[in-house]
Amino acid sequence: MRHSIRITGALALAAAICSCQSPIRENRSGCPAILYFEFLDRQGIGSAEQMYLEASPVLGGEGRVTDTTTVGAVSDRSYFLQVRRSDVISIYGMACFGNSRIEKGCDWVVDSQQDGDRLFRFSARAEGMEESAVIPVEMTKEHSVIRVKFVHFDRRKAQGRFPFRVVVSSQTCGIDLHSGLPVTGPYRYAPPEKEAGEFEFTVPRQADRSLTLELWDSDTDEPEDSLVLWGLLKQVEGFSWEMKNLPDFSLEVDYASSEISLSVCDWQNETAINYAI
Repeated sequence: MRHSIRITGALALAAAICSCQSPIRENRSGCPAILYFEFLDRQGIGSAEQMYLEASPVLGGEGRVTDTTTVGAVSDRSYFLQVRRSDVISIYGMACFGNSRIEKGCDWVVDSQQDGDRLFRFSARAEGMEESAVIPVEMTKEHSVIRVKFVHFDRRKAQGRFPFRVVVSSQTCGIDLHSGLPVTGPYRYAPPEKEAGEFEFTVPRQADRSLTLELWDSDTDEPEDSLVLWGLLKQVEGFSWEMKNLPDFSLEVDYASSEISLSVCDWQNETAINYAI
């Protein structure tokens, strides 16, 4: 009898252990994955800037989740997204400054007559069926700010202002969130004159050679001249629209000497280009 009592006790103990372990061993594949974000490089983007996030299971059909928040919220380790668990989850993010809109599910585009957005993007993948994952966020700069200054024009005749209306034109209107490739489409923008003869505008990563600065007569509103910006920028050694992070540019256009000086911000180099105006 005593022997059988000891056996019964051992079975009860084993049953108790199995009962405690059962929550660990249960199939939790139907539970969501929790994605936390860790910024590695946010390119100096302000905490208040808008951030769009998207996470999708690669296999298994539907399950995409999206959220719009702030860069500061995503930088906080308490922020997370929940997404249906999958062997592989694709994650994309876009930080922008307000002019761009999402189109066709993944294209970030800006309408004509608006300045281009300062766009930053990241993509990542989480692999495995873990309940949570930390997603590294390294933003890439998807735009160039171009500053143009016209010098040595007749300020008295033009009453202190540049005598032409400046129009930026291109066949690129945004970027694809998923691939990071340019989105083609007609784009035109007339930046306002800041100081006399000074203009500033922002363009996204370009798809072709169409980026042009047009000069229109302010009185007759007829085209007078144009500068093919792509032709100028391609002369900068080391620059291409395929760069991971796009630089900003400053151009000084001297009509008196028919010369354009082009400098690349933070590259500490300058290219002088003779251009017949």
